[in-house]
Amino acid sequence: MDPIMLTVALAVLFVALIYHWATRNFNYWKDREIEFIPPVPFLGSIWSVLTLREHMGQFFWRMYDKYKGDHQFVGYFQSNSPGLIVTDPELVRSIMIKDFSHFVDHGFEIDEEVDPMQSRNLFNMEGQKWKDMRSKLSPTFTSGKIKGLFPLVETCAKNFENYMRDHQRENINIKDLLARYTTDIIGSCAFGLPVDSIKNPEDKFRVMGRKIFDIDLIQGLKNACIFFLPKVTKFFRFTFFPMEVTQFFRKLVKDIIDQRKKSGNTRKDFMQLLIQLKEHGKVAVEEGETEELETHEPSSIENLTDDDIVAQAVVFFIAGFETSSSMLTFGIMEMARHPDVQQRARDNIEEVLSRHGGKLSYQALQEMTYLDWIIQEALRMFPPLPIMNRVCTKNYVIPGTKTLMEKGTLVVIPTWAMQNDPKYFENPRDFYPDRYEDENLLKNNFVYMPFGEGPRQCIGMRFAKMQSKLGLYSILRHFEILESPKTAYPPVWDPKLFLLSATNDIFIQLKSI
Repeated sequence: MDPIMLTVALAVLFVALIYHWATRNFNYWKDREIEFIPPVPFLGSIWSVLTLREHMGQFFWRMYDKYKGDHQFVGYFQSNSPGLIVTDPELVRSIMIKDFSHFVDHGFEIDEEVDPMQSRNLFNMEGQKWKDMRSKLSPTFTSGKIKGLFPLVETCAKNFENYMRDHQRENINIKDLLARYTTDIIGSCAFGLPVDSIKNPEDKFRVMGRKIFDIDLIQGLKNACIFFLPKVTKFFRFTFFPMEVTQFFRKLVKDIIDQRKKSGNTRKDFMQLLIQLKEHGKVAVEEGETEELETHEPSSIENLTDDDIVAQAVVFFIAGFETSSSMLTFGIMEMARHPDVQQRARDNIEEVLSRHGGKLSYQALQEMTYLDWIIQEALRMFPPLPIMNRVCTKNYVIPGTKTLMEKGTLVVIPTWAMQNDPKYFENPRDFYPDRYEDENLLKNNFVYMPFGEGPRQCIGMRFAKMQSKLGLYSILRHFEILESPKTAYPPVWDPKLFLLSATNDIFIQLKSI
């Protein structure tokens, strides 16, 4: 055979083999007579997400709107791997609660050697390891422990308020300012450090936060692979964070532990609780906290390692500062357009303070229910994590059907889409906190789940609510929030980030009351 013809034939054969390998599972849902989203080779059904043409939340919202009603679920492909998008709240309830033992894991395959900070944190841990770590950590997040952190958070809120007082009538980048506010809180409550990025935006702690979330195109593509293409991630050894960030937190935690051991000084913060876990294998339970603790099986983890502590501290840092600041940003953006909401919040604040002698306290904050409603509405419209991932960990027959979900099947619950479905929330694109006056609105609906649901619900939910309410209190009691001409509305979503984040900064103006 002619050498050129042979080369062409081998090239064609090679391409054909690669194509066959890349599409080998594409009949998976068709063979099971299940509706599915057509895939493309290598990228599967979510090609627009993997190429950063569309935020993953927007993609799954589109698919939800297209298939809801007629389907409890619809098939899709992450590269070659079959997955299901769940559109039915009853099936969500089964996955999150009733049959949780089949869906324990989030489904992220993170190599512990390549990215130990991510593989060892509570969010990404799997199976028994996750259960053990959750059992160890649950005593650190009781209402008693959160109440003990209130004075530290209040100090940061005062600094936040003072900054706003000094910058009235300016176009304030509220997205950046709130990230600095929550960074200071996490620095104080988690690490026991006097972080003041409100005054000093170049504080090392704030710089590290920006390095995590100021993502360029290359890191955006890496993150998309980490989220949806674990085999590619493993092969190329991608990590979520730059090595500089990992090394910073590892050294920081080691220095804090060494310093407290030498000095004998302790502090009521998250780091001290982790040190207790490391040294004694448990956290002291205070009176009245027992009934709050989760009842997992006894933990097989005797003591935490230094890397365990670093991993939990890092995930607390990320979840604590970015998700709360994001939610507050969008809530404040909406309130600038709804002065009536601001006034109702102020009325509620003053009514509660009048019962407490004009003094703010943890209990008084708890009673400011309208601030809760504002937070709930902001989380409904703009949940920081717009989807929830699970993986089927053992074969599962979907209730009411003959469909077998095989072990390893990926599951996506499009919470952003469900929380903005007019079937469940009247006029869902209207910012209307008063809707939560109906106490039954959110009961067992398995549609509204910004913190997750069931055993894997966010362990830091109480803390997130406290720091968010204090932030709202600091603004609404003292200032009128005004729209800024520098803010584009509605926001455009950044496809490089897995969290819901606006591409552009969001500005407001403030007027002292």
